[in-house]
Amino acid sequence: MDEEIPPLVSATDWAKTPPDVRQAFVSLVDMVRELSAQVQELRALLKQTSHNSSKPPSSDPPSAPPAPAPRVARGRKRGGQPGHPDQQRPLLPEDQLDAIVALRPTSCSHCQAALAPELPLSGPIWVYQIWELPPLKPTVTEYQQQAVCCPACQQTVTADLPPEVPPGAFGPRLSALIGLLHGGYHLSMRTTAALLEDVCGLRVSLGSVATSCARVSAVLAPIDATIQNYIQQQPQLWVDETGWKEGARRGWLWVAVSPQASCYRIHASRGQGALWELLGEAYGGVVHSDRASVYHALPNRQRQLCWAHIIRNLQGLAEYQHAESRWAGALLDWTRPLFDAYQAYQCGIFDQIALQHALLPVRLAMHDLLLQGARAPWEKLQATCTDLLRHWEALWTFSRVEGLEPTNNRAERALRPAVIWRKSCYGTQSEGGSRFVERMLSVQATCAQQGRNLFAFLSEAVRAAWALESAPVLISTS
Repeated sequence: MDEEIPPLVSATDWAKTPPDVRQAFVSLVDMVRELSAQVQELRALLKQTSHNSSKPPSSDPPSAPPAPAPRVARGRKRGGQPGHPDQQRPLLPEDQLDAIVALRPTSCSHCQAALAPELPLSGPIWVYQIWELPPLKPTVTEYQQQAVCCPACQQTVTADLPPEVPPGAFGPRLSALIGLLHGGYHLSMRTTAALLEDVCGLRVSLGSVATSCARVSAVLAPIDATIQNYIQQQPQLWVDETGWKEGARRGWLWVAVSPQASCYRIHASRGQGALWELLGEAYGGVVHSDRASVYHALPNRQRQLCWAHIIRNLQGLAEYQHAESRWAGALLDWTRPLFDAYQAYQCGIFDQIALQHALLPVRLAMHDLLLQGARAPWEKLQATCTDLLRHWEALWTFSRVEGLEPTNNRAERALRPAVIWRKSCYGTQSEGGSRFVERMLSVQATCAQQGRNLFAFLSEAVRAAWALESAPVLISTS
């Protein structure tokens, strides 16, 4: 076989070149090709953001391009438009008011004549309700355990505390408030203590904040277990995970979301063991997820791949500036009619059968493009197409099963508060802290989904636990 002549070298010059120089030249050309490919790969990695990859929005640098506008600007100013319905705070009925101040005019604003108080009312009464917070001052109850000497046995007997007395110095509402400020509103322990002193005049040490959070965590343990048991029985779940640190060890924060409840778990692994611990090894429902390999443990019939992740991956291939990048653009074009059909289904224009018929040309075109991409010489394109073909049925589960969605946005939105908390606290420092994070996130998200007041629920849960009563029901498992 004739030796291949390197580019930009004539056959005559190549024939005159000594063999050792030829070998060195070919080696240099191969090295330049390899380094050029690495440079292109690094440039593509530098351009990766949450818009063209599976990276979370929290990892975007300040230089990341802004998200595209959801709709075309119509040239109107920000804020309320002329003629829009007025939004006012609803007036409370008289039986819910603390005080009513009746005001009568004493003189005419036009002629300055005095107005007698016995004049009858002649016009509408304008109502102006003022909301104000009373001075917040904690109530302090002192329990004095008196002792007497038993006349029968001469032993000193001390009175027992009532069963409703808290285990520490703080009552149920204050303990619940401390847990809410730290675990619900994500204030640091120092900020929590400072707020209680500034607003309530209550001096609380950092150790007391940590102890109160631990007590709230213990109260929420059975409620959190009930939420997980409910989650594992649901026919469809949205699941995602993000990084989390416990001390010096790296871990993962998992979330499983259903329409009525959400369950969070911190695990040291991102593997299948953590997934089965969250969902239960016998879980038989459908899981919405991204294309992470851990979810490959589920059969395609139990999966719905997130099209939002796929679109971002395709956008990254389209921006790679490779000769095959135009393929990604062609596949991206077919995602528009996919979401148009799903939106028609959401609006009630399509039923399940009509949705499947509308998606038929989309599926055929995409399948042909994926087959072409799987045969392309570009390895990145090959890998993406091969993986999508391997899980082809998992791309369209939403068209076959009622109530499913083509994206995993619910799980991503559920992780957002946890990511914000992680940025401010840098994770947790102990196993107990991780359990507190899990339980507070689960109860907070589930209360929001149930339309429950979080502080009221926490207060009642703490009170009931300390009084040895049944915990309030957050979600029914019957």
